[in-house]
Amino acid sequence: MSAFGLQSLIQSATIGDTVDLKSICQTLELKIRMEENSQDLCKICENDDKQIIIWLNKTLDQKTKFTFVAIAVADYILDPERVSRHGVIYDMFFLRDLSANKATKLIMLATRLAIPEHIIEKLSNALEAQFSKAEDIEPFDADAYVRNAKYLPEFVRCAIKESTSMFLIDNLKNKFEH
Repeated sequence: MSAFGLQSLIQSATIGDTVDLKSICQTLELKIRMEENSQDLCKICENDDKQIIIWLNKTLDQKTKFTFVAIAVADYILDPERVSRHGVIYDMFFLRDLSANKATKLIMLATRLAIPEHIIEKLSNALEAQFSKAEDIEPFDADAYVRNAKYLPEFVRCAIKESTSMFLIDNLKNKFEH
């Protein structure tokens, strides 16, 4: 999948002010399973049948589950070979460092798999408006959006404007290409 293909996938899953992450998982043939007795909060790996599975600890709240799925899907898109060979495990320390890692390809892609670009633009503009006297910025209740999102607030706040993030994502050498 090229960067254009990735953008098309995200756009095709965008409905209004949301991105249908379940649709993206189905397109990429990723399965999501709950695990009851796991020490891990989330892991993505290949099972014995060569299917990629995102395992979520059943005790997690909904926002944390959605956040981990977005991050795991992004990890798979960025490095499917690592996911297939070794798997990736996420813990609470990973979540604690989200803000510090918001400029990484992983988090930039994960936020785009979760939040439509036009909302990311509005979130960024609302933040800029708090620190400037710009009159031309459209009013947007960023706090309400963050509060009502299906994802952890600290994850939603990691969204970076397109001009910055899409440059890096567009320059990504996608490992899905043959």
